[in-house]
Amino acid sequence: MVKHNSMLRSARIKKSWTPEFVSKQIGVSRNTYIRWEAGAQMPRLSSLDALCRVFEMSPTELGFAHSGVLNVADAALDDQGERSTHDETQDGTVDLPASLEYWTTGLVSCWQWYMIGGQTELERLVPTYLARLSRPTLMPGPDQKVAASLTSQVYQLLAMLAMQRCDFSSAQSNGTQAVVYAQLAKDWNMYVAAQLRLATIFSARKRVGSALIAYNDALHRINVDNDHISPVLHSWIFAGLAEIQATMGREAEALQLLKLAIAVFPSEADEASAFLSYAYCDRSMLYLYQGLVFLRLGQPKLAWEAFAQIDALRPPPPERIRAEFLKYKAYTSLVLGNMIQSCIYLEAAAKAALAINSELIFGEIYVFYEHILALWGQEPRVRALAMLFQK
Repeated sequence: MVKHNSMLRSARIKKSWTPEFVSKQIGVSRNTYIRWEAGAQMPRLSSLDALCRVFEMSPTELGFAHSGVLNVADAALDDQGERSTHDETQDGTVDLPASLEYWTTGLVSCWQWYMIGGQTELERLVPTYLARLSRPTLMPGPDQKVAASLTSQVYQLLAMLAMQRCDFSSAQSNGTQAVVYAQLAKDWNMYVAAQLRLATIFSARKRVGSALIAYNDALHRINVDNDHISPVLHSWIFAGLAEIQATMGREAEALQLLKLAIAVFPSEADEASAFLSYAYCDRSMLYLYQGLVFLRLGQPKLAWEAFAQIDALRPPPPERIRAEFLKYKAYTSLVLGNMIQSCIYLEAAAKAALAINSELIFGEIYVFYEHILALWGQEPRVRALAMLFQK
């Protein structure tokens, strides 16, 4: 039974907009938009992004977070299974390009689901993509590069899922595989994204030197293929390097790299065209790294101002990004000596981490709680936080 998207319809009615008006703003037909409200069809990622911008609301607020994203990813596999037996070419072989197109759509949905916290569901689903892609990835032919690029995406997803459950060995192994398959595909956007994921994993393991190598490998590829690499990936590299330099106490270098990250990030008008489904990089990424740089440089007031910028973002960022900001707001409040604010944000961050099943973020929050406990352990507000970690 189809479930109507009452949230999308309500949002439209509150603005006194007609379906014709909204469909024109998004660039789709009226019938397509009506099917979204009816729950009969999910918008593509580009259309969903446009929809969020028009309404200035998140996918969750428009009713798309949990009502169909994972179903699209599942359907990409189910539909392909039917195609294997029913949609063959004249010589009896499976239509591989069509299958790859289905899997591409499914992986877009997997990344959406990852950003809103679907850890448990993706642990089940993502390995099935790897099994389907194995043969076309290793079989020479006109579709091998596309298959290898998709396989790199799958390994990146597996790496991120492993990191969230604190399995850093698997995360690093899968991240390395992602780099290898991106090279096989000669997809240099995918290669840079894979290197950035490796850098993220190394940073989480406190292996700053290895993270720096991964960032530099990504930067080298951009220097070779500058015109073919998305500007959001340029910005991500510079932002990550800025944090590394700040960690090493190199203030001038860190601030210069941060300026570069901001300078190369696409303008709001060009942001949608630079968007990559497998590399979620919007302005919240800039604010996050800006805050981290100032934290590493011992400037918590400037860090707080940077983290606070997320509150004005419309649509608001997805749950995974929100959890990161709440975590660092809690820590910055701690550094600033604001007990009440530390407690408020730590509680919110812990709940957000549990909601997205992130052991990594939850563990980091617990470390912050130990610091708060050491400073204000006799305060009732602080003692009450213990309940968060007794489940």
